[in-house]
Amino acid sequence: MLMNHSRAQRLMAEQGLDALFLRNALNVTYASDFHNAGASLPTRPFAAVVFRDVAVEPFLVVPSVDFRLAKHMSWIQDVRAYVRAEKASDRDREFYPDFFAAVRAGFQDRKAPGLRLGYEETVLPAPFFDQLQAALPGCTWVPASDLIGRIRAVKTPEEIVNLKRAAEITVKAHDSFRQAIAVGATERDLALAAQFTMLREGAEKVGFIYVGSNATRGFAHHPFPTEVPLKRGDFVKVDMGCVYRGYESDFVRSYVLGKATDRQQEVYRALDEGSLAIGMYLKPGRSCIDVYNWGFTFMNERLPGYAREFLGHGIGLGPHEEPRLHEGNAMVLEPGMVICIEHSFYLDGARYHFEDTFVIEESGPVCWTAALGRCLEVAV
Repeated sequence: MLMNHSRAQRLMAEQGLDALFLRNALNVTYASDFHNAGASLPTRPFAAVVFRDVAVEPFLVVPSVDFRLAKHMSWIQDVRAYVRAEKASDRDREFYPDFFAAVRAGFQDRKAPGLRLGYEETVLPAPFFDQLQAALPGCTWVPASDLIGRIRAVKTPEEIVNLKRAAEITVKAHDSFRQAIAVGATERDLALAAQFTMLREGAEKVGFIYVGSNATRGFAHHPFPTEVPLKRGDFVKVDMGCVYRGYESDFVRSYVLGKATDRQQEVYRALDEGSLAIGMYLKPGRSCIDVYNWGFTFMNERLPGYAREFLGHGIGLGPHEEPRLHEGNAMVLEPGMVICIEHSFYLDGARYHFEDTFVIEESGPVCWTAALGRCLEVAV
């Protein structure tokens, strides 16, 4: 089971919530274990409702076309399907006419009027929310996006297993990328090498691979690798991640083909040292603000003019989750959090970029990506 139920119940109690009404696709997956591939279609909404009181059974609302799969995958027994794509299935089951009827029936069957419902105010469009409120008269709707982020920030043992495997796959994919770097190779060649390894090693899919070279392309997240051959002295960077059992990875390194300048080495060394130092500062009980301030000071002592809005982010079913390491986030670090330390520095138009993944254990942080790709120069 993915969801940390005891944590969810405790945080709901602190906020005075009776239940969480989850509509965001990743939150539905988190609450139900149902990986809803069709959630990318806005005309096929999903929802999971979990109650603070463990005696009240949760329920899941899905489009009829996904009814069988939801019943197969989810730990939630009560799956309510509404007509969308399919009007009937091979099971003797009557579907609700629409999403809102299915939601209303789920609450009516629990005889639970007048509840305080936490909802994701950042993802519900106004017309949809208006219909939802009309379907559940008497309920009080409480914005809870931050609360849901806090629940998901601490991973269950199953989540940590999945995240660690995703990181291991990406480390191997990056090794393939690194070995493919050569004079005459193209950005596309390097991306393909990494993609093939991700899939061969067991990833369900490639999450993303952003390759950029030189000052004209070597910045953040360029989506289209080119066929332009690399040459001696070129700069190249890659930001990559895979998806394993729905869980993501995120990893960045930067390189120079051949001999790097003293300044390039200086910048890279500072980023490398900073990535590990900030990661090892991720101790239980410290706040995100503490880590950001400490890391920002550490980096400016080595790279005057260093400027970053954040120094890292949580990772899970999504690539950027809580805890986010910035100066406005008072969230306190806890064991079970998985965090990517991420930072960069611009030099001659190119973005020297570094990212490593850490898990916080009771005894302190452990780096999952420490052993690979810690040298700027690629021999050519």
